Amino acid sequence: MSTEPISEWKWGMFAALAMTIIALYPQINLWLARGSDWQGSYVLTQGDEVAYSAYINALIAGRPRRNDPFNGRDDVPGKPTYESLFSIQFLPAYAIALPARALGLSTSTTFIWLIVIGAITSSMALFWMLKTLTDDSRFAAVGVLFTLSFGALAAAQGFARLLLAGQRVHDMFSFLRRYQPSVVFPLFFVFCVLIWRALTQENARARLLNSLSAGGLFSVLVFSYFYIWTAAAAWFAGVSLLWVLFRRSEFRRIAVTGSIVGAFAVTAVIPFFVLLSHRNKSMDETQLLMLTHAPDFFYPPELIGLLVLAVAGYASWRKLVDVSSPLLLFTASFALLPFLVFNQQVLTGRSLQPIHYKVFIANYAALISVVLLFFILWRALSSRQTIPSRVLGLITLVTLGWATVEVSDITKRDSAKARLRDEVMPVAHRLASMTREDGSLQTALAGKGPFPLVYASALDVSGSIPSDSPLAVLWALHTPACGVSLAESKERFYHYMYYSGLSPKEVAAGMAEERFIVLAPLFGVERVIEGLAPNSKRITVEEMREELRRYAYFSDHFTREEAINPTLNFVVVPSGEAQPNFSNLDKWYERDAREQVGIFTIYRVRLRPQN
Repeated sequence: MSTEPISEWKWGMFAALAMTIIALYPQINLWLARGSDWQGSYVLTQGDEVAYSAYINALIAGRPRRNDPFNGRDDVPGKPTYESLFSIQFLPAYAIALPARALGLSTSTTFIWLIVIGAITSSMALFWMLKTLTDDSRFAAVGVLFTLSFGALAAAQGFARLLLAGQRVHDMFSFLRRYQPSVVFPLFFVFCVLIWRALTQENARARLLNSLSAGGLFSVLVFSYFYIWTAAAAWFAGVSLLWVLFRRSEFRRIAVTGSIVGAFAVTAVIPFFVLLSHRNKSMDETQLLMLTHAPDFFYPPELIGLLVLAVAGYASWRKLVDVSSPLLLFTASFALLPFLVFNQQVLTGRSLQPIHYKVFIANYAALISVVLLFFILWRALSSRQTIPSRVLGLITLVTLGWATVEVSDITKRDSAKARLRDEVMPVAHRLASMTREDGSLQTALAGKGPFPLVYASALDVSGSIPSDSPLAVLWALHTPACGVSLAESKERFYHYMYYSGLSPKEVAAGMAEERFIVLAPLFGVERVIEGLAPNSKRITVEEMREELRRYAYFSDHFTREEAINPTLNFVVVPSGEAQPNFSNLDKWYERDAREQVGIFTIYRVRLRPQN
């Protein structure tokens, strides 16, 4: 057997190894900083990962598909719960949780491995696609590094935004956010390869098999991640349109492939929307669903795509390239994708957090179009068909250098939070142990009682506990993630502020300082994070005053009914002088003698007897 294919794939393996090492740097940094004191935590690449790891932790523990790890509400006989985006997009979650349970892996260990798996599979899937399209393994490997390294830059985020605008809206490589979209992201490129083969192979049986495979894969995507499967649908629509316009002689091919993929899509999308119909209607508000037909042509990936289309059009006009060539049409389809996903609302009338397209897929599609156009133009303009090694080497150095800058910056930014989350691990494990000892955990898992509830004075602690224990928390930033309405989430945040002993004056100071953790739960994250929802309005002074009046009334008229609903079981606070003001908490609850775990103190609490 020829060794040439293996030799070609080694370039993809090099790219995958490089991306894996860079992606693991924040975790390696924590390992080095903590040494033998490391408790086993994973380092966040993006803040929403705590919600995903909490859901995975619940599945590993054997809880049902419809579960709410933050609020302790599971779907049990007699007490059905609503569907959430977690329970509807369940395939990646179970693909992670079932092997983790079988192997006895903790959620944190699983999430560390997901960085490795995500970096490798994404790199290799993208390499396979670029290699298939260009038949140049070395160029494909460099294209992988370029596309994945500059993803944040193409989304107008990352270190460049910090330098130019002074805003640290910055996550590590967004395609590696666990588990969405890291598990599904590689499948997008596999889908693209299958469509390429379905349209370009001469053997009719091979085209049919690739069409069937593409349709089956699309069905998997539907129950995996909304922004990936809708992007795949938009991309395929773009490819189909380009094929019809510029390769009319192959209309039968695109018609057959479109019919097959469309049939699979319908059979998957119908049950998807059936599940979606069982959601809590407040989820539309929580997920920032906007009713609008307004177009939007100014997202950075669209501008990149426009430049690619303009250059390709000019090259075609100058007869440098054949506008009907399959490779140029595929290049144009990736450049066209951002326009389709950012303007689908013109037809549907619905816009759902388009920033997710910008960060998780449209930016990478735009960069792929840049990579492919560079390859096409080089072949058209250079007498040497092969791109010189020195050119590829220079691009590699620049891309890896930029990737290192991106990761180093976010590692430095989040190093303190990473250490704090590691300190939370033994607390979460001790809480789980305490509830197993008193039987309350077994009762909750059996659906015969509520999950024990924790008030943690530090919100980073509160958000981390559900990822490493089955306990619910009074409030965390992701409280609304699994179907709780914004109104209930705000009520719970009032409880949190009240038990923390915060006065209206202190809350006002947090508003004046524009602290995210104060403004987001009171007014909605879309009012705080730029670009999360289109045409979001700034928070006004009058709105702040009104919110302060509401909280002041809540605090002054707090009753036993509020103290009971919900009922606290544990309090977790930092040890030493950083403890909160317990005056409000102690009006309604009795604390036990306390137990110190690492740098935190755990109190069991119970309601005071009614006078």
